[in-house]
Amino acid sequence: MRLEKKRDAELAKRKGQANKTIIQLIWLGISFFVAYFIANLVILAPGNGLVTYRQIYSALQIPSSKVPEWVLLGGVMLIIVFIMQFIFFIGFFFTSHEGRRRTGTPSLYSRNEDPLDNKYE
Repeated sequence: MRLEKKRDAELAKRKGQANKTIIQLIWLGISFFVAYFIANLVILAPGNGLVTYRQIYSALQIPSSKVPEWVLLGGVMLIIVFIMQFIFFIGFFFTSHEGRRRTGTPSLYSRNEDPLDNKYE
């Protein structure tokens, strides 16, 4: 009986996780797409960009013959995606109910079901 209750509670917690995973993967793909354009058009644009590949090679002291430019572009994209995801994480933390909920606030309702509850008896 307790095993059934625990299994039902675990299934209830996992409900909707597949949809969340798909949405997160789509959002991550959109973030990489945006990061590619930011890296190419703003940061590493030839002629009017903020940074050139030569500046990156000299700052990191990497020989340009060993590391191709697409690897540097991928590294810049990863940094941009990391910054974007961190900003959205902070935004979620401040705007969602889970982020704003104070721990220890007394309530009549529990967020976690009691496995010893007698709903099957």
